[in-house]
Amino acid sequence: MLLEAIDETLIDLVGIRTKNMIFDYLECSIRRDEIPSQPAKFSALLEEISGKAAKVIGRAAVRRLYVKLGWEFYEVHGFEPADYIEAAKTRLRRELDHQTTRALVSKFD
Repeated sequence: MLLEAIDETLIDLVGIRTKNMIFDYLECSIRRDEIPSQPAKFSALLEEISGKAAKVIGRAAVRRLYVKLGWEFYEVHGFEPADYIEAAKTRLRRELDHQTTRALVSKFD
């Protein structure tokens, strides 16, 4: 979902050709499939090539990710895009753990 959110955001903001050029350039430093596990590295590399626009791109992608997850997005002072992604991972783990626990308990009812 994160990669979809990033793709869609880049296409909306800079177009498909520029999105493809960005990913081609980043491929030297981070593979596309590594982005979800290394969001801070991705953000830093994006900032190297796009400057302050990286923050706008990152925040827009995170907002889109939260929409895809069906969650409301709240600004948190001092949070970078990678922080929001880590918070989303933590929340997803917690929700999945809760669902798994409920499913196991229901087997005993």
